[in-house]
Amino acid sequence: MLTYFDFNTKINLDLLESLSNFKEEFNINSLIIYLIDNKRIYNVEEVGAEIIDTALSLKILQNNNIVSLACDSLKPVYHLIEDDDAVAPMNKNFMEEVCIPIKVEKHKDIKDIIVCVYFGFTNKIKDIAELLSLFFSKFNLFEIYSYAFSKYSQLIGIERISKLLMVLEDNIKFNQPSLRLHAFNVAFWSVEIAKKLNFSKSDLEKLYYAALFHDIGKIRIKSSIINKEGSLTEEEYEEVKRHAEYGYIITKELLGDVYPDIPSWVKYHHEMYDGSGYPTGLKGNDIPLPSRIIKVADVIDVLHSPRSYKQTVSVDKIIAELKRCSKKDFDPEVVNAALEVINERIILPMDILKSEGEKILPAYLSLQTYKDIINLEGYFYLNEEKSYFKSTNTIKGIEDLWNLISASLVIEKFNSIHEYEVDVVPIDENNYLISNIRLLEKKSYVSILWELDAYLITQDGKNINVKVKRLSDDYLLFVCDNSYTFNMANPYKLMLQFEDGEVLILNGRITYSYPVSDNYIYCKYTFANIPEATRDKLFRQIFRKQIELRKHVNL
Repeated sequence: MLTYFDFNTKINLDLLESLSNFKEEFNINSLIIYLIDNKRIYNVEEVGAEIIDTALSLKILQNNNIVSLACDSLKPVYHLIEDDDAVAPMNKNFMEEVCIPIKVEKHKDIKDIIVCVYFGFTNKIKDIAELLSLFFSKFNLFEIYSYAFSKYSQLIGIERISKLLMVLEDNIKFNQPSLRLHAFNVAFWSVEIAKKLNFSKSDLEKLYYAALFHDIGKIRIKSSIINKEGSLTEEEYEEVKRHAEYGYIITKELLGDVYPDIPSWVKYHHEMYDGSGYPTGLKGNDIPLPSRIIKVADVIDVLHSPRSYKQTVSVDKIIAELKRCSKKDFDPEVVNAALEVINERIILPMDILKSEGEKILPAYLSLQTYKDIINLEGYFYLNEEKSYFKSTNTIKGIEDLWNLISASLVIEKFNSIHEYEVDVVPIDENNYLISNIRLLEKKSYVSILWELDAYLITQDGKNINVKVKRLSDDYLLFVCDNSYTFNMANPYKLMLQFEDGEVLILNGRITYSYPVSDNYIYCKYTFANIPEATRDKLFRQIFRKQIELRKHVNL
């Protein structure tokens, strides 16, 4: 099967230009990229041809040609065309043809979509094996797949674009885990900041996609550099800086026809307000405003999220950093808008789904049936004012899901998780209609994102180090190593240490846990039988922290 995701492969700077050069070098008369979706074959790109009609060419896939054979076998197919041939040529003027299928095998949501690279020759070529070998050495198949899928998506709506984002995010989880959720977080911050700056609805949509794809150029950077623990060498840093220009090239190919502004916004998102940034050293208002917004949003998430080379930075330090670098690294108007958003979205309790502009979010769906509890990993997304969940793992026998006891949607955002009660209607084995969404945290009077050290004390006296991510009046969320298994029927003590040195001993139970990567899990710890004196101290700490953070914003 021709499916691989080798992000360390050296990739050409311009995919179509490189394909065109390859076509010329090997005297290929026709080089076409096809996309096959449920027996429908789309002519996505005819390399080197002048195409007047921008619509995709569509026909039903026949069973007796080279493309259908390649899709069935998922192997490269060579066809020598003869007069009494049972296999119909794609073009009757060709003597030989080759078809290379590309399929994403790990992502069930696009299991029926195959991309094929087709070569047609009017004359016989000397060495097919050499042709294939050089093609595989020159090109990254995932880049070709992404290009074909994205161009196809431009003309069939947000659902198809969402699938591409899911594929990219799933491969980032596997190949570049330090960037997990980064694009979604930056998109959120960018849209929220832009709303403060009175962006129109159409401009918010463009900014949203620009932010989601702002780091797509990093698929051309070696995973060993992106995931490196510790400081980069000068050579490695120079390589990382190239992602801005790589991103320009990729987004121009993928989105340029629909959103011609996005490639430039992506290219300039590392420019500094004082002109000291890269790749071209633009200064002040010469930098596109969306790029200036993505720059600030990017920094907020980098500071607020864990990376392979650092721990998270506290909210007050993020605020101080934004103010310190205002007028130097950042547009001061954008910084002021960002501080307002931080106050509303981090310091105060929030409903993450009320953010206008966000169309897709990584999520978990927990379904309680009369037989079992089923946890699904996937994506929550909006389409035509309806809400859906697409699962990346399949359930057999969805008829059991028509009589659910309860369902909850869990979304990870800003190093915390946000839980909702929902109504669910199964559409098929991977797709669910979500309605009547209720934020569970509304039941709490106070809630704050706050990273604190704590120890969970097991019944046998063992201390497990955990990091508290959210604290409220009746529960907290913590993250820990996924090597631990907790019994939800057992009570646990938790020793919580605050920044001022105060230590509180809490009682409670772990009411759910969600694996969010190969390395760690989130757990909800619900308080039980806490003395009033302890609860009062808890309230005072939360209110003290809220006041302290608001002071930082208003300074």
